[in-house]
Amino acid sequence: MPGRPTALTAAAGEHYVAYLLSSRGYIAALTRGGSPSVDILAASVDGKRTIGIQVKTSSWGFSPRKKKPEESHWEFDVGFKAVGNADDTFLYAFVSLSGDNQSKPIVFFVPPSDVCEQLGTGDKRPMFWIYEKDRKKYEEDGWRLITNRLHAPES
Repeated sequence: MPGRPTALTAAAGEHYVAYLLSSRGYIAALTRGGSPSVDILAASVDGKRTIGIQVKTSSWGFSPRKKKPEESHWEFDVGFKAVGNADDTFLYAFVSLSGDNQSKPIVFFVPPSDVCEQLGTGDKRPMFWIYEKDRKKYEEDGWRLITNRLHAPES
């Protein structure tokens, strides 16, 4: 079977993240295709708080390491715009599709400062790696980044 075109892979990740946000009670609006820095605008239901989300999707992002399991990781191509961009007014959502169309995708929410910190200015191809040991931090705890930015402060 021929591989899926990259535009469809990207669309699958963006729509999946929008679905997750909507199912948790947030407003999620996909931007027009080709938007340079934001794929989804997410907002609180009252519209008073918003964040931009840049989605990066990989068809088969996990790279297991048999001899050194601690080096097993997911990898995502972030592009050169991410280098030096530690602006925390938005988030990255890294989506790993299973590749077999049977398992549900894995979504990691990562602040841009973490991405920028890992990337070097001399990289030929800027890639962001999420190590297995950091999975909980970005997968489960990553939702706190969303709730912290979109929930009203308790009074």
